[in-house]
This record gives sequence, structure tokens and C-alpha cells, in this order.
Amino acid sequence: MTISGTDTVAPLLVPFDSFGSFSPLYADYCARFERLAPFYARDWRSVEDRRAAAAEAAAHDRDRETLVRVLREQHPLWGEDDSALRSLERLADPASSVVVTGQQVGLFTGPLYTVLKALTTVMLARRMEEETGRPVVPVFWLGSEDHDFAEMAGVGVPEGDGILDLRYTGHALPENGNLGSVGALEFDGAVSEIVDRLDTLLPPSDFHEDLLRAVRDAYAPGVTFRDAFGRLLRHMLRGMGLVFMAADHPDLKRLALPLWIREIEKGQDLFSGLDSTSRRLEAEYHAQVHLRPTNLFVRHDGSRLPIDLEGERYRVRGTDQAWSRAELVRLMEAETDRFSPNVVLRPLTQDWLLPTAAYVGGPGEVAYFAQYRTAYEWAGLPMPVVYPRASVSLVEKRIRRSMEKLGRDVTSFAGNVEALFSELVVEQLDFDLTARFGEATGHLHGAVNLLKKTLADVDPGLVKTAEATRAALVKEVERLQERVIRSERRRQEELRAQVDKVAGALFPSGGFQERTMTPLWFLNKYGPDFLVRLSERLDIGSGMHQVVDI
Repeated sequence: MTISGTDTVAPLLVPFDSFGSFSPLYADYCARFERLAPFYARDWRSVEDRRAAAAEAAAHDRDRETLVRVLREQHPLWGEDDSALRSLERLADPASSVVVTGQQVGLFTGPLYTVLKALTTVMLARRMEEETGRPVVPVFWLGSEDHDFAEMAGVGVPEGDGILDLRYTGHALPENGNLGSVGALEFDGAVSEIVDRLDTLLPPSDFHEDLLRAVRDAYAPGVTFRDAFGRLLRHMLRGMGLVFMAADHPDLKRLALPLWIREIEKGQDLFSGLDSTSRRLEAEYHAQVHLRPTNLFVRHDGSRLPIDLEGERYRVRGTDQAWSRAELVRLMEAETDRFSPNVVLRPLTQDWLLPTAAYVGGPGEVAYFAQYRTAYEWAGLPMPVVYPRASVSLVEKRIRRSMEKLGRDVTSFAGNVEALFSELVVEQLDFDLTARFGEATGHLHGAVNLLKKTLADVDPGLVKTAEATRAALVKEVERLQERVIRSERRRQEELRAQVDKVAGALFPSGGFQERTMTPLWFLNKYGPDFLVRLSERLDIGSGMHQVVDI
């Protein structure tokens, strides 16, 4: 597929198990769902299941009036987008449901998979609206309460044939490494320096000035991580009808409070179901989430800390602060804003607030939902369709030309690049190195076999010595072959540069583009409508990795 011009070549689809970095659970979920069906409520591939999920989500009782009011209040925080405003107004329709995704509020919107999740969400909402005849609204959940500052404060930007970890360091970490909810942290003057560095890393283009202006408007001193992320992502996706939602709003937390209190009062039932499911899952695949008896965090002395159950007391981890169950419930009712859900309770909170028909997730999220079916039953909530986000490698023209010259596809560069280089070096030789050395080794074996007959007649004990000599000679021939390859490797500087260029572009720092690179790199080179054009070409139902020429 190409994104530029009028070409509409379809993407190359590659099964996830062609790569070594996707879990067997995720590969099976996408290609062989029937193996995992007992762990999920709906088959993501089934139109009938998607229709049923939308109807069930719409029918479940929830406070839509408060939800829509809060979303209206939040909407201007991240810049105007009439299409998003129209979308959120449709949530007031009791027949409507949502397709939702979410992400931590990382620097410059984080890696490429953030926008791939958003595009999949928009496209799936449109598809499900056609399938159901009901309003289906795409929603992006801003993960503003996560406290992993180190993960959210950096982003990968290409530099040479590698990738630079561009990092904001404006906040000094306390001794426990926990600054509280990162989304609430305000950038200081250091953010301007990091934007300046981004400016120098992104190459000059017709779109550079406008893009950097949008980045500077979003990432400015005094703006929070949450709002900077929301502003830039909305700029990138404006016109697609994507509604943004931040669950750190006090009124949304009040809506979620009954669920959270239930977690304290009946958490053992929740844990028992999760534990049973996780044990079954571990017997066949793996359990993504490490389970704990409690699933809430509390803001304490500036940090966001988990609450641990110790006997009959609920203790803030690493502190002397503890409560009885009744005391904790009273505190939650009085100071609800201090509390937030963990990885188990967060999707339940999401679907308590939203009429969620489908959740769009990456490999890790798809895996943790496999543990949650009983959790939804415990909460009395319909479990949504869990839909795998689009997974993409973007291949620029210069990289495609190099790949064709080398005669290799994307999967060839996903493994050991040094081994690939040696393989290509051997192919470049004017003779068949493997055949020549194989022939020589064959003669060696013949010579030793001939000698063994004579040696056996002289002294049978010498046969063992002959075999040891054979092994040593074979080893020396193998070493000689390796020396030939090493010598040729040193001569093949151009080939080395070609391999490094392709590997660096497709798998920067050894990882997938979508997990390491900022989408700003592509918007800078290909224009503000790049993501729209990309969405028009993606096959979100393929269940495979997509290789897209741009």
C-alpha cells in the first residue's frame, strides 16, 4: 500500500506468530480465537457478537446525563473539534454505545501505537454503527492517573540509523520514585528545551513549521501532562469525531464510587474469580496481570500508592497509614477524589461509566482481559468485545528500495540482524561458499574413513584417535569458513550500511516502530492528513500485522 499520490496498493498482511515478540496468547487470539473463547464474552471477529454487545451496553442502566455533562465540560480543555462535540452529544441517546480505547498521557502522545489505537477505535465505531443501525461513538480515555513518570516522560525520535530517547527531566523524582498521578503534573521551562530539541531532530519539510507550532502550543510551561497530551492528540486527529475523556473528574469518580466500595466490601469474591481464571490461563498461556487482594490506589503525601490488605486492615503500601474496612469506606465517601483504580479495576470503572460495546487494545491489554471475565460478572457489567488494534510497520520508499535490493521482507529484519548480514554476505560471493566447504569436509571424512580401515588392522584403539582427529579437523574447517565470512564482512561496507538502514527504520533499537517511534516523524514528512489517509487503507479486521508502503 502507498499513502502518497493515488496509489492504493493493499497492505501486506503478516501473521503475528511470524515474529518472535508477540505472545502465543495474542497470536492465537487474533488468528485462532476459538482456542481462547472460554476466557472472553464475545468473539471480536463476529458481526453478531458486536451487534449483541452494542445492544447490551446501551441497555445497561447508567447515569448518561452526568457523563455527557462532564464530557461537555472537558471538551474545550483540549481544543475545539466540532466533530468530537457532535459525537459526544450522541451519547445522550439511550440507544447509543461506545468503542473506547485509552493510553497513558506520554510525552508528545507517546509512540506510534497511540494513534493506531485511536484510528482503530474511530474505524470500528463507524463499522459497528453500520452493522447495528445504532449510534456508536468513538472515545479515547486519557490515562492521566498513572504514576509511571519514567515511562511517560520519554519518546523515541529517529536519529541516524538509530532512535533517540528524547526525555523530559523537569521534575526531580522523590526517593520512592513516585510523583503521584503524572497527568496532573505541570511542565516547567524544561519542556521548551525538549521541544527545541525535537525541532532539530525532525527534518525540514513543508509541514515542519505548522507541526512544531502545534507541539509548542500544547507542550508549554504551566500545562499539565494530561492537557498537553489531549491538545496535541486532538490536533493530530481533528475531524474524526473522537471524544476525549479524563476519568479524574470529581463527578465521574463519584459515579464510580459504588463500584469501588464494592471492591472493598466484597473484594474476596472478585479475587477468587480472577485467581481461578488466571490459574487456568497460566496452564495454557500466561497471566498478564499479577493479582492482588485489593485494586485501588490512594493519593498519600504527594504519591499515588496502592492499598494493601493486611489481615483486617487496609494499609497504604510502605507507610504506617492503615484503616479498618469501615474507616476506609467512610474515607472513600468523604474524599473520593483521592482514590483511583488499578489495572484490574480500571476497565471495570470505564465500563461502569460508559456504555462500552468494544474496547480496542494492544497485545498486553488483550491478554489482561483474558483474566477478567469473572470480574465483569462480579461487577454486574456486560463484558465488551475486546478488539485488537491495528498493528503496522510503515515502509518509506527509500527503505523499500533497499529491501528489494537485499531481497528480504520485513520479517527478515525482526530477528538477529548480525546473522542476516552474514547470510547476505555469503549470498554476495561469486561462488557457493557453503557448497565449497561442504565438498572439502566431505573429502576430509572420506580420508579419515579410509585411514580407519588401516588403523583398525594395526591397532583397534587407534580408531578412537582417528575419530578425535576427524572432529578436530572438521572444527578447523568450520573456523576457516567463519574466517572467510568475517573477512568478507569487513569488505562489505555498503551492504552493512544497507542492512543497518533498513533494520533501523523498521525495527529501531530492535523494537517495532509502533512501540518506539513518535508519530510526529511521519506527520512532519507526509503532512497533517497523513493519519486520515492511513486510516483509509488499514484493514482493522485482518488480525495480522500490516506492512504499509508510504
